[in-house]
Order: sequence, then C-alpha cells, then structure tokens
Amino acid sequence: MQRKFQRQWPWALAYLAIASLLTAVLVYAWQDYQRDVFQREATMAQDLLWQEQEIRGRLQSNQNVLENLAYGLAADSFGQADFRARAEALMKSNPEIISIEWVNARGERGDGFPNFARRPESLVSLDDSLLTEVIDGAATLGYPMVTNVIWRNSPQMVHVVPFFHQTEYQGAVLAVYDLSILLLQRVPWWMVQRYQLQLVDSNNQVIAPNRYHARLMGEDIREVPFGGASQQGLRLLAKPADPVGKQANFWLVGLISTLLLLLVWALKMLRLRMQERQLAESALRDEILFRSAMENSLVTGLRAMDTDGKLSYVNRAFADMVGWPESELVGAKPPMPFWPPECLEQCAKAYQSILLGDCPANGFELRFMRNDGERFDVRLYSSKLVDSHGLHRGWMASMYDITELKQEREALASSRQQLRTVLAGLEVAVSVSDLETGVMLYRNRHHSNTFSIPQQAEAYCLLQWRVGINKDSQAFQGVASTDSALITGSSYNETGELLTDYLPLQDGIFEAVDAITGRTYQIEQRIVDWVSNRSAVLEICTDITARQQAQDLERTRNDLVQHTARLVNMGELASSLAHELNQPLAAIASYSSACETMLYKPNPPIGKVQETLVKMTQQARRAGQIIRGIRQFVVKRAPTREVCELSELISVPLQLLGPMAHKLKVSMVLDLPSDLPSFVGDAVMLEQVLLNLIKNGLEAMSETPIAQRKIVIRAALLDEMLQVTVADHGSGLADPAQLFQPFYTTKSEGMGMGLNICRSVIEQHRGHLWAEPNPGGGTQMRFRLPLNTNEDTP
Repeated sequence: MQRKFQRQWPWALAYLAIASLLTAVLVYAWQDYQRDVFQREATMAQDLLWQEQEIRGRLQSNQNVLENLAYGLAADSFGQADFRARAEALMKSNPEIISIEWVNARGERGDGFPNFARRPESLVSLDDSLLTEVIDGAATLGYPMVTNVIWRNSPQMVHVVPFFHQTEYQGAVLAVYDLSILLLQRVPWWMVQRYQLQLVDSNNQVIAPNRYHARLMGEDIREVPFGGASQQGLRLLAKPADPVGKQANFWLVGLISTLLLLLVWALKMLRLRMQERQLAESALRDEILFRSAMENSLVTGLRAMDTDGKLSYVNRAFADMVGWPESELVGAKPPMPFWPPECLEQCAKAYQSILLGDCPANGFELRFMRNDGERFDVRLYSSKLVDSHGLHRGWMASMYDITELKQEREALASSRQQLRTVLAGLEVAVSVSDLETGVMLYRNRHHSNTFSIPQQAEAYCLLQWRVGINKDSQAFQGVASTDSALITGSSYNETGELLTDYLPLQDGIFEAVDAITGRTYQIEQRIVDWVSNRSAVLEICTDITARQQAQDLERTRNDLVQHTARLVNMGELASSLAHELNQPLAAIASYSSACETMLYKPNPPIGKVQETLVKMTQQARRAGQIIRGIRQFVVKRAPTREVCELSELISVPLQLLGPMAHKLKVSMVLDLPSDLPSFVGDAVMLEQVLLNLIKNGLEAMSETPIAQRKIVIRAALLDEMLQVTVADHGSGLADPAQLFQPFYTTKSEGMGMGLNICRSVIEQHRGHLWAEPNPGGGTQMRFRLPLNTNEDTP
C-alpha cells in the first residue's frame, strides 16, 4: 500500500496543481471579461459619436462651399472656367464627390466638373425622379436638400443647393456623393481595425461597402445617423471586429499550456528509460526496412566485395540480372560464375583494376553471362567502401544493363547510313554547317560535284550567298587562293568584311546567282538542331536556271503582247487623234494668215500681231503635247520603276480618249482626293491599264441613253493601299467568271487580251484587279496598289 502510494502521489500532486490553476484562471478570466465588455462599450460609444460628428462636419463644410458657388452663380460674379476650377479644387480635397455641376431653372445642365460631351452612365441622370423631386423641393423651400440613395454603378447621394436672383429661382448646384467612397475616405484606419462598419438605408438595405453584403447582426451592434442625413434614413452600423476577451483568453491558454507542459515533463521523467529503449529498437527496425525497400526498388545491380575480391553483398537486382540466387553469389571469388568463358581475361582485368584502385569515371564496359547462358552487356562503376571509422573495408560497385542501349545505337547508326545513302542519290545540293563557326558538318555527293572546295579548306562552307566573313579569319584563308565560285565576284570594305547583296542568314527561301558559272540557284535555308545540341544551318540548293530562262522568255512575250495592245489601241483612236491634232494645226494656219495680212498694212497693229503670235505658240504647244503623249504611249521600252502620282498618270489616258468621249457624248468625271500619296510603279504600264479600263467603259455605253452616259474615275486610301475605281453605266457584266480569261471578249472585233494584260500588270505591281456591278447600273472596274515609296522594292 505504501509502495503504491509512493508511485501515485506525484500524479495526484500534478492533478491537484492543474485543478487549482484552472480554477484561478476561470475566475480571473470572467472578471477580466466583464471589465473588457464595459470598457469596449464605452469606447465604442465615444468612437461612433466622434465619427458621426466628423462626417456631419465634413458635409456641412462642403455645403458651405457649394452655397458660395451658388451665390457666385446667382450674382454672376465668376465665369464657367472659374466655376470648374473651384469645383475641381473641392473634388480634389473630397474624393467622395464624383461630380459638381449646376442646372438652370428648367433642369438643364449649365456647366460642371468633370466636363463631358455625353453624360456618363455612372452619374445620376438629371431627369431621375428622385433628383427632380429634391430639386423642386429645394427651389420651393429655398434651402439645401439631399436626395435619397440613388443606385448607379455605386450608391450615390446628390446634395442640391438652390440659388436665386432676388426672389426668382435661377437654378441649383448639384454635388454627387459616392457613398462607398465617402465611407472609405472619411472613416479613419483605426476605426476600420476596431469595428466592422456598414452603411444602411431606412429599409435596412446595406449600401456600403457592398450592397450584396449581409446586414450585421448581433447584440453588440451600435448605430448612429450618418452625417446628419437623418431625413434619408441613412445609418452607420458598427460591430467590434475582435471578440471580447481576446486578451483574457490568451492568458488563459498560456496558463493551461504551461500546466500541460509540466504534466508532460512529469510523464517523461517517469517513462524516460523505457522510451529510450523503445525508440532505439523502432529506429533500427525502420532503418532496416527502409534500406531493404530502397535496394529492392532499384533496377541497378549493387554488389560489395572485400579487399581480397570476395563478394560480401549483392542486391536483388544484381541477382536477377545474372540469374543466380543471392545465397550462391555471396562469398564467391574470381573467376565469378557470371563471367562468360570467352571474356574471362577482360573481366579479370577489370576486377584487378578495381582492387588496385583504378576506377575510371566512365566505368568499365563488360559482357556478363546469365545462369541460362545468355550474354548481356553491362557498364560497371566502382568506388571505395569505407566504414564509420574511416577504414577501407572493400569496394562497392553498381551495374547497369546496356544491351538495349547498344542495340538502339546500332539501329541509329544504320538509319543514319540509310539517310546518307538517300541524300547522296538526290540531284540537289544538300549541306549542313555549324551556325557559329561556319564549319561544314555534312554535304552530299551533288553538293561536292557542284561546289568544289579545296582540300585545305574542306571543313568550311563559304558559299557567297552566306553572311559576310572577315578576310583575316581562318575560314577565309582556307579558300582565298582557290579559283572557285565560293568567293569570286565578291567585294570587301575597308575593315575586310565580305560584302554581299543577298539575304542574311535566317530561315527562308531565296535565290542567288553563281558569279563564275552564271547559273541561278534556289536556296532553302533552315536553322536546325544538330548532334550534341549544336545549332546548324541546313541548306538545300536547287539549280533553277532553266526555269528562270523560261520565265524570262514568257516575260518578253508578255511585253510584246502589251506593246501590240498599245499599238492596237492607238490604231483604234487614230481617227479621233487626227481630228484632235487637226484643230491646233488649222488654228496655227489661220493665225499665220491673219499675221501676214496685218503686217502688209501701211501701219501694222503690232499689239494684235503679238497677241496672234502668242495664240499660235499656245496651239503649237497643244499639238506637241498630243504628239508626245502618243509617242510615249506606243514606244517600246523596258519596264521601269519610278515614283508616280495618280493625277499625272490619268492625264495621258484622258487626253487620248477625250475625242472618243466627245464623239460618244460621254462625260468623264474625275474624283481624286487632294492628299493622295505617291507610289512606286511603271508609269507607262499603269497608263495603259487606265486607258484600257476607261476605253472599255466608253465602248460599253454605246447603247446607253445619252443623258446617262457618264464615267466616274475615283480614288481612295484603304488599309495602306491605293484603290482606283472606273465606273460606267453600260450594259453590265454578262459573265464575270470569264472576264479575265485570255481570248475571251464580248466585242465582235476584240482580241480578248486587254483585261488579261491589265490584270498581269497590276499583279506585277503586287496589286489586285477585279470587277463588280455598279449599283447605279453598269460595271465598276477596281484595282488596288500598295503604297511604297522605296524604288528598290521588288
């Protein structure tokens, strides 16, 4: 009994101490809670009273400023700019005011800040029923009033201050308050930390900080009128943010924790010896299980041997690889049972190197034998086995099966050889060069036959369409003395940099001409990933000389067809042009006869003679302009590119087609903007396009009533393109799908090449030509040209 008491009295003492302390904590916590409740209620009442006075004072101060603005408007003592400046100053000091404006007696906005052309949706509308009711009330009663809450994007309240001229109501100054911002700006930070605040209306609907928040509930909620706006029923609700007695609870939890720690200490003192033994045994079991699980999960074979070469340990993966059980392998000495007979010498040499401490970083590549006689390749890595005292106890080795890896490498080498065979059989030049150094990594047979590189420069690819290289570089010195197309024909600047007219090194397709052979190549260039993550340039060069020659021949034929078309057009206009040219020549003959008659008089009128000679000069210039226009239009010339103005291009076709239009009684209307920019193109070819389109429009209106015969030529800028439209009122489009086909024509004497040539000319200028019906009847021919002032642009 006494022994049992001796064992139990420490526990009884601990329980008695815990009960005593717990009782003391509860009594103290209750008294502290009562004091804290009383103090918090008193502080909360003072804080809310202060907050209500602060908001009331701020609104009253703003009302005084608004009344000053109203008095100024009534007395007309300042202008609108001064009103906006004072309103802006008031709004800067009061962020809750989002708008200050004044309205006249009819309720129309006079001015205000911010200034806007259209009233934002976020502001209260001037015709809102709540606002107009308060404005009417303020005008009737003669003192400022405040509206109820008006919802827009946020809860708003409008402060209305009327102003009068003598006794006549002139209007009112309106200040719009954002109640959410007012609550945010006018409530100090310490109030937010102490209390949860909400602004509610007379219907107990939460207005701020968010209308979707639930109304504060509880017995500890207090409320005060919001800023004296009791007539609107606005109230500020407050609830303490922290629960009452937080500090007391903290001390209570601290005391209880202390008592628990004392109890844990007492228990540890009693059970220390037992726990130490149990923990040591449990840690040892866990360590053994962890090591066993780790070794069994590995696919890497592990084996340990002592300093004499005898195996002292193998894991399950090693035993599975060689096919012998672990019990038979442990204790084995060289020669090992998994060494194949044909590789005994190699395996023994590797083991001897390990025993001597010669363990290379890349290990040993060996061939082992399974229990069933199957051979497999392994890579063996070894390191010293040192115990906890730092003594060398043997060697630890890891083994990986690399049979599949070697088979994959062999398959990869075979596929690479097949790829090289395919590339060697291609009739295009294929090469791969290092992106950084220019070192050639590979080229096929056709590349070697096409681009000869001397033996001393075999590692470099210096094709002249590449990026420029330095003359002093090793790459240049390797080929500088060769008679090859690789560098011949290139020039260098003062720093020795190779100059080239070709594109820089980048992904894409471009063309280049061999300076020696004169043959043209199409080069497809790609940046690819090469072996060992090296960036390389893949180039595929195709000889396109024959194709280019065929294109040049086709281009020559097209030029001949275009020239023939111009001659045909001039032949069709010959009679009209002859009539047009006959007028200035007849006028010159008449003026010449008149001058001769006046000069034979006794007193010749010199003034009239001079006037007649001036008129003769003007007619001669007119005839010269007609002849020059004809000659420029029909002369055969190579295509050129120059800066063109649309107004100048249209003048020649209009002059040539003027007689034809006069004969057909067609009016030609020119509608060109004055600010049209210039563009680059072949002026004569574009003049031919305009002449063909206008001439087709004239001929299409041969059966149109005379009053409707009109051609409109207009231009516009659309998406950085110049769009030109030629609209007629003819018979319209019969078959739009066939309109631009060669040899398709609707004229009995036509060749069917005019519109096809026009489309070719526009496409050569990187533009587009199309036809569409004219809404007023007839056809609209339109084409677009890119606006580019660079004359070198292709």
